[in-house]
Amino acid sequence: MKRNLLTLTLMCLCAIALAQENSFSVSGGYAFGNIEDVDTDATGFRINAVFEFNPSGGSFSHGLAVGYIGTTADFRSGTENTNYTLNSFPIYYAPKFTIGQGNLKLFVKGALGTHITGFKHTGALEITSTDMGFYGGLGAGIMLNLGEKLFLSAEYEWAYMSNSYYRDGFINSAMAGIGFRF
Repeated sequence: MKRNLLTLTLMCLCAIALAQENSFSVSGGYAFGNIEDVDTDATGFRINAVFEFNPSGGSFSHGLAVGYIGTTADFRSGTENTNYTLNSFPIYYAPKFTIGQGNLKLFVKGALGTHITGFKHTGALEITSTDMGFYGGLGAGIMLNLGEKLFLSAEYEWAYMSNSYYRDGFINSAMAGIGFRF
């Protein structure tokens, strides 16, 4: 009886392992946000890499994302010209829910993690600093399957970053990317 139970358990675990689907995607695009005490937007670009684990090939998947957000802003007040440069490295858990059948699918995702941001202010004097804080957000997008193993994606993400450099803590990004399933 114990041998049969052990055999059945191992067969179920193997079936679950074969039913999972992993993917890796790289995306990039436009990013913008506000800088503290300045009435101007910081604009730049964003690069993201996401590893996703999809248990049993279902609609819900778990992801781990690492990215880079580089933004700059120029502000002129009277005769003084000030430049701001922010380099953020978000690392976060990204759960995703996929909707649809066939080659075109819609998805919504979350973001929950941390970030490290480097700040440089040049003007009358130069200030350089590094800050770390909370990173959380929501996103939505579409995926186009080009085959069994390859897909394209386009998404918009809104995120809140708790650091002292962005006025309201919000960063927005529009990205396009390519991904591989294995």
